[in-house]
Amino acid sequence: LVIAPGALGTCDELFEIITLMQTGKIGRKLPIILIGKKFWNDCIKWEAFVEYGMISEEDASQLIFADSADEAFPQLIAGLERIEAASSAQ
Repeated sequence: LVIAPGALGTCDELFEIITLMQTGKIGRKLPIILIGKKFWNDCIKWEAFVEYGMISEEDASQLIFADSADEAFPQLIAGLERIEAASSAQ
């Protein structure tokens, strides 16, 4: 899942996907790539969610920050390969 900077609707969709993975409604741990490192880290203090116990370190580690398609693409491929490897191991 690749997400570009956006407003409240974008954040709503992002949090919905994360929630669905946390609750097991989406069984796979999809790679979540956020384009615009500065934007996402300025707008949302991700570590505060961990510090306050709202999300786990594992949930936070699913978030991958990138500034360009060239930077995001290898991360997307690696995430999809992890999903594929986990599926074939079952």
